[in-house]
Parts: sequence; structure tokens; C-alpha cells
Amino acid sequence: MTVRAASSVLVGRQREIATLRDALGRAGKGDPATVLVGGEAGVGKTRLLEEFAAGATAAGARVLVGQCLELGEAGLPFAPFAAALRAVLRADGAEVFAGYEAEFARLLPELGRVPAGSTAPSARPLTDAPRGYLFDLVAELFQRLADARPLLLIIEDLHWADRSTRDLIGFLVRAARPGRLLLVCTYRTDELQRGHPLRPFLAELDRARGVERVELGRLDRDGTGAILADLLGGEPSPRAVDDIHDRTQGNPFFIEELAVAGSPLGCAALPETLRDLLLARVDRLPEP
Repeated sequence: MTVRAASSVLVGRQREIATLRDALGRAGKGDPATVLVGGEAGVGKTRLLEEFAAGATAAGARVLVGQCLELGEAGLPFAPFAAALRAVLRADGAEVFAGYEAEFARLLPELGRVPAGSTAPSARPLTDAPRGYLFDLVAELFQRLADARPLLLIIEDLHWADRSTRDLIGFLVRAARPGRLLLVCTYRTDELQRGHPLRPFLAELDRARGVERVELGRLDRDGTGAILADLLGGEPSPRAVDDIHDRTQGNPFFIEELAVAGSPLGCAALPETLRDLLLARVDRLPEP
């Protein structure tokens, strides 16, 4: 039997999808909204947002996606915003920045480069304008984009965000102007150990207007069975469902990995991908 590596169906997330669609509906009426999606690694945050973004695109919204990088607090500043704005640059051209290319070059260095062979000073030098001014320009750009059609901005893996990224997100949330913008951020709840800088940041965002939290939990046994049926292309035995659900506790990524490794299903050895992921958590524990 051939087992597909990843499930093609979204299982057990109707409530979360409904929350996101409601938020997009409010944003579409000019009331900016923010949704913070939390959950442990492998629980399906990215899969949920892929499904939601596809529906939002079909409904006429523009979708921009940026991802935080695991580089620590001193890592690449504004990385997810740079990725999102780079997509805007490719689609709309430099004129979308309305003459502020030098300011936006702090996020997109390519805006400050002189074209090869050019003798004209077409590239203005980077400015040292205050960050607040740059933040205001970013907010204005998103507002202009949202004027054309509702804008969905997705920032993934907020637990890896540097301080500059968190500051810009905080500015966009707190200084929200009338506009059709929905900001959705994902983060891993199992990464937020005591002292993690994201913990107080999330607490501050919770107090802002228009902010909602969505906690993505594990699947129940029926959800595990539905994923297995999709992966296998047929109904699994009750014993196989019980075994996989007991071992994975309803984590969709774990379900997929064990299903692919299992032959026969239900007797799978632990795949190396899961072994490394689980041992990485163990390695962070104190020696006792």
C-alpha cells in the first residue's frame, strides 16, 4: 500500500477557520484585525493558514506571507516584512513605494543598489530616519495596498522574531488605522519557556483593540482516523487508529510521520525525523 507523505484534507479545524474568516470579514469592512495563532510544533498552524489563505485569495483578498528566522535576538531584523515586501516589489514594481525607496531600502537592500553599468545616481543612499518614521511608511504602504482589495498579512513563527520585527508588529497593531488589513501571526506555544521575549509581547498585544488569540489543539481520535484514511486512501483498522492516536496524542505531523513509516500500519518504528525533533526538546531540559 502506498502512503501519501502529507494529508490533503484539513481535519477538525472548522471553529478556527470560522474565526479567521470572521476576522477577514471585519477587516474587509474597514475594521483592521489581528489574529494570533498558537500551538505546539506539528499541530497544523501552517496547514490551517494555507487553507485559509487559499479561501481568502479566492474571495478576492491579497495575501502576503513572511517567515521569522531562527537566528536569535540579534538575527536578521525585519526578516518576515522583507519577504512580504519583496513579493510586493516583484508584483507591483518599485513605484509602489511612492518615492520612498531609500527609506524602504532598510528593509529591501535591493532598492538602494545602482543598476549595473548605470552612471546616474538613481539609487539614493540609505537614510538614518527614526524607526518610527519607517514604521509609519510601512503602515501607509499596507493601507494603500488594502485600499485596492482586502490585505491578509501572515507572519509565521513569531517565536523566532527579533526585537525589530516585534516592534513593527506592535506598531501595526496599536496604530491601526481604518483599512482593510488582517494581520495573522503564528507561534509555537511549546517554545515559550519562562523568560522568552514573546511572552510579554503577546500579553501586551492581548490588550490592543481588535486582537484575538486562537489556540490550536491536538486532534481527537476521529480526527486521527480521518487523517489516516486520507493518507492511506482507505479506511484504517480501528486497532491502527487506536495505536497511532495513542502514540501521537493527535498531533497531525506525528500522525503523518508514523503513517508513512508504518508497514504494517500500527507497528511503525519511530522515524528519524520525529526522533530528532523529540530529542531536541529533551536536550533543552536541565541535567537532573
